[in-house]
Amino acid sequence: MIMGEFKHYFLINGIRVHWNFKLLPKGFEAITLFGHVFDVRKKEDLRKLLNTTWGKEMVNHERIHMLQAESFKLKYFTFYIVYIYYWIVRLFQYIKEPYMAYYSIPFEKEAYHNEKDFSYSKSEWRKYI
Repeated sequence: MIMGEFKHYFLINGIRVHWNFKLLPKGFEAITLFGHVFDVRKKEDLRKLLNTTWGKEMVNHERIHMLQAESFKLKYFTFYIVYIYYWIVRLFQYIKEPYMAYYSIPFEKEAYHNEKDFSYSKSEWRKYI
């Protein structure tokens, strides 16, 4: 699965997956930022994960977020604005269960629903609103 290993990241199907990212909130393991995946795990732990089915699905989940960003005119800038908008709206809807706000964001619904489909090639996040 790992196509290349560099000083700070693994290259997997054209996606840079960085290890040892410390800035994620507790409970989160990976995030996509401007076409890069940042993971909280140490290098060797991430290497092991990436060779598992779950690791491949995690990278695919983040790849779907990249597809979603590409569906916007200003790509990542607009994607993050819309993502945060839905997250805030969902926080008010799930005030007693804030973790549900994350899982009900249309972008996350699409990514979780399709993360096992490695040929998924076009974002349709609007149908998950």
